[in-house]
Amino acid sequence: MEKTVKINMPLKEVNVAIIDDDKRAIKLLREELETFREPLLNVFFTTTDPLVGIRKAKEMKPDILFLDIEMPGKSGIEVLRDLRDESDFDCHVVFQTGYEKYTIEALREAAFDFIMKPVERPDLSNMLNRFLNLKYRSSFREKIDRVGESAKRISLPIAEGLCFIHLDEIVSIEYFSHEEGTKPYWAVLTSNSRKIVLRRNIKGQSILGQINNEYFFMINSGAIVNLNYLSFVDYKTRNCLLVPPFDKLRYKIARNKMAKFKERFDNMV
Repeated sequence: MEKTVKINMPLKEVNVAIIDDDKRAIKLLREELETFREPLLNVFFTTTDPLVGIRKAKEMKPDILFLDIEMPGKSGIEVLRDLRDESDFDCHVVFQTGYEKYTIEALREAAFDFIMKPVERPDLSNMLNRFLNLKYRSSFREKIDRVGESAKRISLPIAEGLCFIHLDEIVSIEYFSHEEGTKPYWAVLTSNSRKIVLRRNIKGQSILGQINNEYFFMINSGAIVNLNYLSFVDYKTRNCLLVPPFDKLRYKIARNKMAKFKERFDNMV
């Protein structure tokens, strides 16, 4: 049974378009797309004519464009090249075909994804998760960039004095209490994989107060996470997954923190 994972995302609706010379393939894909509920996939337009598709894609600017590779008159590869001539083209193109021989060519064109026909739901789900994660990180990055320069850099106490660090370099701050031969301590885990050990008598709430930024949340008594690096949250198990290359880190939101976490996130996005 497929595990359902709740994905926090900035999009409630995703606009989708389909260009395919096969009407039946369009119908089947559309029916599959319409089964998604979080987010809703709004099919902007469908067409069997590549030239009509190019014009409509330029005008309507869908978030995701499903594009058949092998079509009469103009291939999907050529359609993508024409669309990229537009300076403001910002559509995520997903090639679809029944022929594996096109895989390398699709990769060379740097398509967002490549799906084999007949399209199956697991492939669509994987593609959509990638898209949402990309949009999620982009949304947080834009908000982080709007924070004043003076608020981005803070000082934290270490044994030797003070450590100055930019907030967006902090992935998480963790309490280490099970290392043999050492006393418990808090440490900052940074985006370049450094581990900065903080002064031993500092408390988690004190660290959070010094950071004083809405993007940092104490998910349990032993972990403060930069929400900019969060990828998945499973509301049932309360497990958190960070974006690569930090996806090996595992955190769990305390039961008594869950409601506040959801409230914080809703206010931000």
